[in-house]
Amino acid sequence: MPASPMSAISRAATRESGEPLNILTFPTHERYETTLSKTGHNFYALTNDTMKDWNVDHGDIPDNYHIYKAAGNSISVPLHLDFDLIFSQSKFGQFELSKNMAKSLHLPIVTLEHTLPLHKIPDGWPQEQFLSFSQMTGCRNVFISDYSMKEWEWDKREDSRAIYHGIDSEIFSPDESCQKIDHVLSVANQYKQRDYCLGYSLWEQVTNGLPIKLVGDNPGMSEPSSSIEDLVSSYRTAKVFLNTSTVSPIPMSLLEAMSCGCAVVSTATCVVPEIIENGVNGFITNSSEEMKYYLELLLSDEGDSIRSSMGQEARNTILSKFSVDRFISEWNEVFEEASQTVYTGA
Repeated sequence: MPASPMSAISRAATRESGEPLNILTFPTHERYETTLSKTGHNFYALTNDTMKDWNVDHGDIPDNYHIYKAAGNSISVPLHLDFDLIFSQSKFGQFELSKNMAKSLHLPIVTLEHTLPLHKIPDGWPQEQFLSFSQMTGCRNVFISDYSMKEWEWDKREDSRAIYHGIDSEIFSPDESCQKIDHVLSVANQYKQRDYCLGYSLWEQVTNGLPIKLVGDNPGMSEPSSSIEDLVSSYRTAKVFLNTSTVSPIPMSLLEAMSCGCAVVSTATCVVPEIIENGVNGFITNSSEEMKYYLELLLSDEGDSIRSSMGQEARNTILSKFSVDRFISEWNEVFEEASQTVYTGA
């Protein structure tokens, strides 16, 4: 294990070109990390009884993703490995742990922020809290969209960049043999509890009286998919997919549904208007009345002409803007750049 800045530099200098990095991280978003694992690096994720573990309902653990779970509140770093960098995927708990380990192990930190800051919404963060989170910086800082980076006020920093999602279009793909089911599909976990960002109240309002299918961890309402194949089947067979998120930069489920060729209806919030052109590759609106009209229009499209055209355009959007190859290439650039730096204090 690197024990000084010089040993970290030595490992970076002697590592052969193309050799996988050993990356210390924490389980965070299973489907995102499944795609991230396709970079070919070795990920070692630390967790304990009080932290999030990998949920296999959201995806199988990749072969190059290793989980080390300690009992109680402790964190156990595998001592038999030399690491190249620490990967923090949240400012809410992970960064402080990453910072302490970076100081001890003399390793660079790469930060990724999946979420938006909450200082601009009612009852959100006080300005002091936002400023505190804004100081949590690594050697390289990644956001899932340009919109997110601007909201965090990091868009002028040279050590920051946006990497948009990569969607596996071979797994999340259409299947013309699948029979469409007459319902509106939504995919969300803790929908009621996260109403402030997922828009459960809006979902409840606009789907009233319509046939619906909800997938996700929502006790008393729905269960998560039993597998990725089960989830893909839900996307393929739904006549319409509905996204009601309000404070989610780019909902992964929306992109997955589009990749499967499903006609989508969504709120016009955050990055969604950059992805969906209203009436072309989906419908977007922040009006509950319009949203319900679009849902009813797509459900009643007996000739399937609107749904089919919209679904094809939605998939074309994913193929052109959210390829896995682009995602992997951009992340490899970040990891390689960071691995050549030395931690100087965050």
